[in-house]
Amino acid sequence: MRIDPALLLVVLVLAVPFIVELRTVAAWVGIDLSLLQTVLIGVAILGAIVVWAVTGDSGGNGPESAS
Repeated sequence: MRIDPALLLVVLVLAVPFIVELRTVAAWVGIDLSLLQTVLIGVAILGAIVVWAVTGDSGGNGPESAS
C-alpha cells in the first residue's frame, strides 16, 4: 500500500467537497452536469485514488523501511 490507511481516509474525505463543487465550477464554464453525472465522476475519482493507493509499493519510503 502506498499510503497509510488513515491517510487514505483523510484524502477521500477531503476529495468529497471538491467533487461537490466540481458541478459549480463546470457551470461557470458552461458545462451542465446532472446529479447522476456528478456522482459518476465522483465515484471514478475516488476509485482512482483508492486504486492508486492500494496498488504498488511505497518504494522504500515511509517508516516501514527504516529498519
